[in-house]
Amino acid sequence: MASIFDLKTSVSSLEDANQGTSQMMYEQYPPTRDVTGNSFPNGAIHIRWQNSGQKWWVPSRSYIRMRVTLTKADGATQLDLADDVAPNMGLCANLFQSAEFRIADKTVSRVSDYMPQVDALETRICKSKSWLDSVGASSNWWQGEFKQRQIAVASDSSNEQKSEVSTGRLALGFAAANTVAIAVDTGVLTVAAGGGAAPPDLTTIFQAGDEIEINVGGNVGLVKYRVSAIPSATTLQLNNLKGIAVGAANLDFSRIRTSVSKVDDARNVKEFELIWQPPLSIFKISHAMPAGKCELVLNPQTTSQFRKRAIESLLADKAAGVAGAFNFDVKDMYLYVSTVNGPRADDVTYLLDLEETRCQVDVVDGTNFTQKNFDVSPSTYALTTCFQDDRAGNLTQYSASKFKINNDESELRLNRLFINYAGQNRPSPDADPKYNVGDARDYTTQRYAETQLYSGGYYDCGGAETLTEWQERGPYYYFSWPRDGTDRSTRVAVHFGFEVIPGAPLNNGRVLLFDHAKKVARVRVQDGRVVDVQVEDA
Repeated sequence: MASIFDLKTSVSSLEDANQGTSQMMYEQYPPTRDVTGNSFPNGAIHIRWQNSGQKWWVPSRSYIRMRVTLTKADGATQLDLADDVAPNMGLCANLFQSAEFRIADKTVSRVSDYMPQVDALETRICKSKSWLDSVGASSNWWQGEFKQRQIAVASDSSNEQKSEVSTGRLALGFAAANTVAIAVDTGVLTVAAGGGAAPPDLTTIFQAGDEIEINVGGNVGLVKYRVSAIPSATTLQLNNLKGIAVGAANLDFSRIRTSVSKVDDARNVKEFELIWQPPLSIFKISHAMPAGKCELVLNPQTTSQFRKRAIESLLADKAAGVAGAFNFDVKDMYLYVSTVNGPRADDVTYLLDLEETRCQVDVVDGTNFTQKNFDVSPSTYALTTCFQDDRAGNLTQYSASKFKINNDESELRLNRLFINYAGQNRPSPDADPKYNVGDARDYTTQRYAETQLYSGGYYDCGGAETLTEWQERGPYYYFSWPRDGTDRSTRVAVHFGFEVIPGAPLNNGRVLLFDHAKKVARVRVQDGRVVDVQVEDA
């Protein structure tokens, strides 16, 4: 162990200013086919490059740059706030179904499905809060809140400060005796005199996108609904309906109006650049790699899907190209490979220590405590589970990058969870979180903190996302899984249950399991070219 009294007594013990490299630069490589406009979804996108001699490349410093447009349906006019459209969180990954990386035509790293989900999890686990709030937000829309992304592309957004204004019904001008009723089949809220003075005109009080918070009492307590329209002076059309019917009753309620931005967020752009590293394990390699014939293969979403998946909306499903909706197009796309000049590697065999993440999905069958079984890699070193709406990616209100159900905090109704793998349970004892069920209660802090402890985010000098941001982007539960080196278990059982709320079934949910596994690639270079690649589980 080095001592604080050890002195550097020779020039050779000093650190090299350039780490032994020279001529560090970026080289630009285009796809092998046209990927602009309507051509984008036309089959796999291949980007190939080759380096030899003294030229090495650094995976962790390489990236994809895309230039895109997001406009009204005519393809030219800038969006405004009334369009209810924002770039999707982690936009780039939402454009693709899968990806793989090849060396000498041999696949060494792959995400075979659920690209947005894998990218979202990898980003949130591996990147600090500082990165998410700065580079991530600026280069690939990692702001969790819809309005923060919307104001950056809307022509009529302004540089307001973040605020959430909650106004009670008496302050809004309603009489104490006025009643509220909600029809569960239509989602229409109706206010009436109820023995008091006539209620004020709702069209002068609410705006589309506001929330109304109602204390419905009983086991349910406070419930938030999104207002999608104001059909008349006495009715509101609600989104995110929990399936709770409210008869005409004298209930407490508040209007919540949120305005979110920072001084520099109102960019007012319709054409912008995106910077992205695909969530392939090769891009975690921080050292330089010598001579090689490399290929990145990206499989885009279908023609009917890729534009929809580029955006998120709050109030209604958006169809690309339809009047009153939006249009999204890719203008160009390049891979920028970080290269350095180094020593020749004419005859060498080296290893790549890779960490792959795979996502599997199963349905959530209501609220009952249940078990879902999955098969994982025998070299799994960690597991993550979370919950998501099964409409994510198909309807624009449900982002595939967020781990949310119904966008009404249904995923926070989780009240029991444990995972069994290799003869061990995580957590132990079982997790018993609760959130705002019947009263103002939040028992999710332990699950949040333990996730950050297991993943290392707790100790990151850049900090981890806050509890509120963790909930806003959708909670995930990460557990490292050290075990005996001879253990090759592959069967995982995820056990979970949700709070039962009378009259509020848990619909549209699915459970996601991510297995994080080790893999090793052995690469042999001879006479300045790769002659053999072998890949196996660690």
